[in-house]
Amino acid sequence: MRNIADIIEQLKSGKQNFNIWVYSSKDHYCKFGAQSSKPRTLQLQKAIEQHLQVIVEMHNYEIDNAYLFLPEIHAVIPVNFHDGHVLSTHMTQVAT
Repeated sequence: MRNIADIIEQLKSGKQNFNIWVYSSKDHYCKFGAQSSKPRTLQLQKAIEQHLQVIVEMHNYEIDNAYLFLPEIHAVIPVNFHDGHVLSTHMTQVAT
């Protein structure tokens, strides 16, 4: 489990593009904000302020392709995410 502020700082300093998804209903997430080729950390901060569950889907080929932001506890959990749905969480990484 990681801290939200740490991840946001990492996104600010890098050139990593990402999509922002917010919880909609029935275990489904919808895209938040307009698509952009630039890192969108301001939109991410707005999503975190307005929603209880936010997914950041990274544009890379790493194993951890997405992170679930839980603002109430200031935590970030790596997840497998596809097409608006969380497929699984990386519970082994959360426990360490």
